[in-house]
Formats: sequence, C-alpha cells, structure tokens
Amino acid sequence: KTVTAVSLGSTSGVACPRLQGHCRSFALAEMASQKNEAYYEPVPGETEGEEPEEYILPENPTVTDYLMYPMRSANNFSMRLQHNFGWRFAVQIGIMYVCVKGLLNSTLGLVKLSYCKKTLHIDGNACQTMSSIAMTPWSIKGIFGVLSDSYPLFGYHKKSYIIASAFAGTAAFTGLAALPIHTANVAALFMFLANLQIAISDLLCEGKYAELMQSKPKTGSSMVSYVWGCYQFGALIASVAVGPIADNYNPQVIFWFCIPLSASIVVPTALDYLSDEKVPDDKRGFKWELWQEHGKIIFFACAAAVVALGNAMVDLFFFDAHNWQAAYAAVGSVVLCLLAFHCLPRQLAKCNLYMFISSILYINIGGSMDFWFTADESCVPGGPAFDYTYYNTYASLVGSVTGSIGIALFQALMGDWNFRTVFWVTTVIGIVAASFDMVIIARWNLAMGISDKAFYMFGDAVIGNCLGMFGLMPMLVLTSKLVPKGLEATTYALLAGFQNFGGVVSSQLGVFASQWAGIKTTQEDGQQCNFDNLNILVFVCHVALPVIAIPLTFVLIPNKRMTDRIITDDGHEVPDDYDEEKSLENPTAAKAN
Repeated sequence: KTVTAVSLGSTSGVACPRLQGHCRSFALAEMASQKNEAYYEPVPGETEGEEPEEYILPENPTVTDYLMYPMRSANNFSMRLQHNFGWRFAVQIGIMYVCVKGLLNSTLGLVKLSYCKKTLHIDGNACQTMSSIAMTPWSIKGIFGVLSDSYPLFGYHKKSYIIASAFAGTAAFTGLAALPIHTANVAALFMFLANLQIAISDLLCEGKYAELMQSKPKTGSSMVSYVWGCYQFGALIASVAVGPIADNYNPQVIFWFCIPLSASIVVPTALDYLSDEKVPDDKRGFKWELWQEHGKIIFFACAAAVVALGNAMVDLFFFDAHNWQAAYAAVGSVVLCLLAFHCLPRQLAKCNLYMFISSILYINIGGSMDFWFTADESCVPGGPAFDYTYYNTYASLVGSVTGSIGIALFQALMGDWNFRTVFWVTTVIGIVAASFDMVIIARWNLAMGISDKAFYMFGDAVIGNCLGMFGLMPMLVLTSKLVPKGLEATTYALLAGFQNFGGVVSSQLGVFASQWAGIKTTQEDGQQCNFDNLNILVFVCHVALPVIAIPLTFVLIPNKRMTDRIITDDGHEVPDDYDEEKSLENPTAAKAN
C-alpha cells in the first residue's frame, strides 16, 4: 500500500528514521518499478552502495578550508541527495516546496490583508470569514489521504491527483488575477480551490518521500533538510515581494505571478519525476479492504471532512450571518469531539480533544488586529498605521528567523520534559506574549518612549514568533507519538486536519466576538471606525480563555515525558509501569500488560 504522510503546518511530515540509501542505475529503472521500488540514479564517480560521507572540516583547518566550507558542504549535500533519491525526484520536491508550498502558500497568507482592504474593500470580519473558507482544505487532508490510497485515479495513487489539483489551482489563480471580483464570498471560493491544490500536492509529495525514506532505513536526513530549505527559500521570496507590491499596486496583480507557479508542478509530475508506480489494469478499483480493516478511524475522517465542508458552505452562503456560523461551528465541534471517543483509541481521543480545545480557546481575532495595525489616521487617530512593506515583509522576515530560534530553544530546554509540564508552561508563555499586543493598543509603549515599529518588531514579531514555536512543537511531538502502528499515515493526516479545523472554528468564533464587541474596522455608511473595546477583546480571547486549557492539561494529556512511549502498537495506552526494554525481551507479556 502507498504511504501518505502530512505535516501540521510546516514542511516535514512523519518522524522518519535517519537513513542511507542504496544506488540504482538508470538502466534498472524498469526492474525497480516492477519490484515496487523507486529508482535511484548513481552519482558519477560513486559505486553502488557507497554514499558520500558528510563533509566536515579537516582536523587542522586552514583559512581556506573555512572559506570554502559553505561551498564544499553544499556540494556534498547535493551529491548525497542525488545519490539517495535521484536528481529527478529532487527536482520534483524542489518545485513543490519552493514554488507551490513555499511561494504560493506564503503569498496567499501575506496578500490577504491588502487584498481585502485595497481590492475587495471589505471589513475585518468579512476578511476573516473569507480566510476561514479558504483554509478549509487543510482541515480535510485526512480524507484526501484515504481517497488517494483507496483509489488509483487513472491508474496512479498520487500522480493523477496532483495534476488534477494543479489544474484546479491554476484556474483559481487565473480567476483571482483576471476577473473583476468585488465580493468576498467569490474570492473565498477561488482561494478554497487554490488551497486545495497546495494541500493535496503537499500531502502526496510528503507521502512519497516518506515512503522512499522508510524503504531505505539507513538514509540520512538529507531529504527532510532539503524540503525544509526549499520551503524557507520560497517563503522568503514571498515575504520580500508581497509587501512592496501591495503598497505600490493593486494587490490583485500578485495573482498573475501565482499562475505559472501553480502550473509548475504539472511538468515534473507528468514526466514521472515523482516515480509513482502505475497500477496494472487488473488491480485497479476501490480498495475496500482498507476501509474494512480500519473502518472506525476512516469513518471519523469522513465525518470530520463532512462537518468541515458543511462549515465552509454555511460561511459561503450565509456570509454575513456570523451568529449562525458560530452556532454551526460549535455544534459541529461538539459532535466531532464526542464521535472521536467512539472511533479513536481512548488516549488518542483525549489528546486530540485537548489540542482541538486549546486551538479554539485561543480565539483568532486577526481580522480586527490586522486592520487596527494598518489603519490610516482617519480610522485610528495616532495609531501605528503600518504599511504592508513593514507589516508583511519586515515583520515576516524577522519572524521567520526568531521562529527557527524558538525551535532550537525548545529542543535545547524542553526536549525531555513531561508533556503536561510543557503544555501548561507554553500556555502561560503564550498568555504573557499576548500582553505585548495589549501594551501597544493601549499606547503605553509611546509613554515609555518606544516607537510603534520598534515595539512591534521586538515584541510581537520577535518574541511572538519565537514563543509561538514553543506552543507548536509539543503538539507536533505528541501527535507523532499517538499514531498506532500500521495506520500512521491516515491517523497523522486525521489529527492534523482536526487541529486545523480547530483553527477554523477559532477564526469563526473570533468574528462573532469582534461583532459582539462592537468593533468597526472600516468607515462605511457614514459610520466611523470603532476599536474602543479591542483591548478588552484581546484580554478575553488571548489571556482569559486560554487559562482554561491549563487544568485540562492534567486531565487529557498523558503523564509521560516527551521521550517516553505513549501507546502500544495496537493503539492502547501504555501503563505507567511500562518497561520498554523488558517488552522487547518478552513481547507477549508486554502485550498482556
């Protein structure tokens, strides 16, 4: 069976073992495909089975060695990558994570604010509702993984799905660029299709490289590093470009640049650079045995997808009825949380519930916040009035650096902590980080003699992104430890999608809360902007409500260290007196425990 993996928001999918590959010559490509293996082309000068060792400095390095280290290290990395995966697959992954997930996904996130304000001329609530609809595909990645594994479209489990989604995405970006769109719900529909392409392509490409890495268990981590580097490079280009363009032109022009990027994935995929094996005619058809074997989990994935799509439909057709949107989201969330305890293993359901609730409790009021930070003098007198170059470009560049620092600090300081301690500590840290927004909204920073740009840059952009990774990393670690053996891909995709749906629900509740607080982000129909209750809203949504997650940590999160095993191979909870070394010596007794 093909293996499908998914990420929680960044780039890498499953926790793959470090490995070293075995070369396959180009002449053995056909033979390898018949053996259900991808082919690997040899690096000139290297014999089969010999991977170039990772380059390190000599014992007594000279100045020249230090100066040449970046170039030699990069060349060595390229050779190891080609040796293990072949240059064709490297091209496929490079285009996917530079052009599609790096550039396109980052561009959609960065252009949203300026597109809402300058092109669509809508308020913050409408902008946030549009974003909720657009992000729905990331909530249903689990069902995409199940579908691609169950049915080979035109004979391929991955290739045909990627190409079909690319056509949908390219058409969506063409519509966003060329059509005179004036309503948010139409724009949301096109953005939904654009995100659909990115989500499906990301899911299936991750699944393929995870499959190749697992089939070669001694390969090094070169592919994961390559994927991360490609994504960061694409995101960097998007950060640099979007802000200045949005300041000087109609943001709609940005979508013209997205069209060739969206279509770029078609070429290597059609040329079979993905190395997706074609299913023989006599073996095609729907694989019902997968559904029979894992019926409950797949049923839950289908239910979650139906609720998420229904949520998007309510938002789309009742665009301004924020009360009904919040009501549907709340009812759907309760139904899914109860259903999880029926369909999923108990420990998996408990952790899934905690991560879902914690996502909802940190209510997203980004529409109100973004409009306040970028409002002009007539809307927010004496406000920050950030331009898009600063708010999108400079802040994003600094935030990407501090986010990486946050990952390193988490690994160095919290890598072996107890899960419960990590979650409640990171919740407290997030609450403290929210105070920076409250200070700048109250204008206390000016009273301290600190400008808005300096305070925001060293507050929200620097500390906020760094601390944000402190909250994300334990979720990634816990999720990777909850997937039962034999169903890693589907469970991982399901958990990721359900947590993403929590973010969508949080956004809808944020729209309702902003409306309830009387926030007015634009000047229309003779009404003035009104941000009088914004600081109270930040306190309730980002300080008071997240506190509720702290006691839930001790009820729903296992009392295990991050280095401990949480579930057994069959998905049951590992007892507190579990001894992994003894279980390896006597697996029958361990299973009985």
